[in-house]
Amino acid sequence: MATVSFVRGLAQHRRISLAEIDAVVSARLGATRGLGNSQPACFNRQVAMYLVKRVGGWTTTVIGRFYNGRDRSTVCHGIQRVEALRESDPDVDSLISDLKHRLSGQSDLSHEAKVPATFPKSASVVQLNLDQLAELVAARVCAYIDERMHRSETD
Repeated sequence: MATVSFVRGLAQHRRISLAEIDAVVSARLGATRGLGNSQPACFNRQVAMYLVKRVGGWTTTVIGRFYNGRDRSTVCHGIQRVEALRESDPDVDSLISDLKHRLSGQSDLSHEAKVPATFPKSASVVQLNLDQLAELVAARVCAYIDERMHRSETD
C-alpha cells in the first residue's frame, strides 16, 4: 500500500503537459501549431507558450521544441509580449486568467479526462520528448492503479 500512496502523490504533483495546455488554448482561441508567423496563430501560440511556462513550469527550450523547433529566445519574446499585453489590455488579462482557471481545473486527479487514449494524431513519436512520454506512462499507470483499487473496494 505504501507504493500506491507514493504513486498517487506523484500524480497529484504532475505537471500539466504541453499538449494539454496547447489543447485548451487551441479550443478557446484556435490553432497554435501552424507554420509561419501569421496572425492569429502567432498570438495563440504566444498565449500557449506563456501558459506552458507559467502554469506548466516547462523550460523555454522544451517549449520551443514543442512548437515546431522554435528557438528559446523566440519563446522568451512571446512570453514577454503576453506579459506586456496583460498589463496594458484588460481583455487579454481576462483571457489569460480564464485559461489559467480552466487549466487549474484540469490539474485535479480526473485521469480519464487527462490521459489520451492514444498519442495525439498531430504528433509523431519523434516529436514527443522523453518528459512527455514519461508523463503519459505515469498517468496511465496511476489511472490503472486507481481503477484496480476502486474495483477491489467495490468487490
